[in-house]
Amino acid sequence: MSTIDTLTHFLTQAGTEFQLFDLGRQLRPLERARFERIERQEEPYPWPLQQKAWLAVHFHQEAGKHYLWFLSFPLDERGLLMSAGPKQFMELVVETLGYQLSGELDEAKAEKLASNPWTFRPAEAKMAALHARLSRQLAQPSSAYLAPLCAYLADPKGDGWQQLGLQGFADLAERISDPDILPLVCKSLPRLPEPVLYALCQALESVALPPALQGALLERINQEQERGAPNPETLAHLCRAQASCPPQALRRAKLQTLLTTQPSPALLLAIAGRLPGDLEDETLLSAFLEALATTEAALFGQLFAELVTLPALRLQLLGKLRDPHRSEALGRAIGDLFKAAGA
Repeated sequence: MSTIDTLTHFLTQAGTEFQLFDLGRQLRPLERARFERIERQEEPYPWPLQQKAWLAVHFHQEAGKHYLWFLSFPLDERGLLMSAGPKQFMELVVETLGYQLSGELDEAKAEKLASNPWTFRPAEAKMAALHARLSRQLAQPSSAYLAPLCAYLADPKGDGWQQLGLQGFADLAERISDPDILPLVCKSLPRLPEPVLYALCQALESVALPPALQGALLERINQEQERGAPNPETLAHLCRAQASCPPQALRRAKLQTLLTTQPSPALLLAIAGRLPGDLEDETLLSAFLEALATTEAALFGQLFAELVTLPALRLQLLGKLRDPHRSEALGRAIGDLFKAAGA
């Protein structure tokens, strides 16, 4: 066996078929060729969270069982993958299982693999999203929770939503383009109670949405804005639901309006966490930072520190630190940021 120096090299040498997903902010496929470049430090990790890469690795050997690893590896200040973590993890796997990655794990081996600094347990919603994605890829049936959810969406009245399962929302999201599901979701969206709406929006974060549903979500935002006291959490969830859709002018215009008329910590967190691509627009980035500057200093520091690690936003944000046209409030917030960094 030749020297193993990357995770993809290891999985290939072990004779596995595998695929990679990012699980940081939402479920996203990560192309093998791109990850190989990341492993060679030829490009930064595209979706850092807390200066780490959060990965799901799905693999199997021919006609063998399917396995999942959930791995978190640190990134350096440039967003490049630090090679020590993956190498140490692979050494642990080889020591525990060898190179075949097959057979049943006994309790001692399973505990040894689980007790290391590079594995993590994903949030329940991300686990449901990944399970739904893989089930569909493998042509497996949806969970038993999908049918009750569809029945509820057809007539969303009363308290029946308490019995709906999270996995049903993830299964529905994976099938959102199906001709019997898309109209059902679009029609029910204006009438859903908040707990159901929030669960639906969370599930939709990880899938590409048909234009009809993107329009229905924007319409529900309009509906919420027209209320006497719009709910900031509802507006934030409706924005988050569009996380896997590419930026487009209509949504950016809506975000601009929300930032200037109904800014809230929930909205700022939603944009920074799920829609950072929209902030590549200079006008929207300025509106976002101005709104962020009026919140608590801790939130400004937290979100600025996260966004500046994103390769697509780093130069723009660093430029904002010395923008002569920024407001007094933004200038103070940036000054406080420098003071905190020097403390």
